[in-house]
Amino acid sequence: MTEEVRNRPLEMPRRLKFVRGFLWLQAVLNILVSALVTMVAMNELDHGNEEAGLALVLALLGFVVAVVLIASAVRISRGAPWVRVAVIVVEALTVVIAVIGLINGGPITQLIGMGIAIGIIVTLNKPEERAWFTR
Repeated sequence: MTEEVRNRPLEMPRRLKFVRGFLWLQAVLNILVSALVTMVAMNELDHGNEEAGLALVLALLGFVVAVVLIASAVRISRGAPWVRVAVIVVEALTVVIAVIGLINGGPITQLIGMGIAIGIIVTLNKPEERAWFTR
């Protein structure tokens, strides 16, 4: 028996189950916020405010991110290698956007999302969790 086969995790690590829960939470919140922004932007566009087009584009981007998060949450239990990379990229973008928001005077509550994103990135880079995606 090779070393790789002996070290193969049989069950998804517990911390990844928490990550999966946070991915679902983030996906649902992205859908809700994106739907709200879409409705407001469409209303503004109907009233001649063309600057609302940017908000509409960002809302559509939020829906795309939600789809990536949902796909990742579904496939994380199978250890699909692309999931780890996709989640790290999405969470890194979340951190960058939160930092930019804080610098520009955004609400301090962005620290919550940033903390969750950093926690997910750290978890996905731990040896046991990384092994789950390379088995």
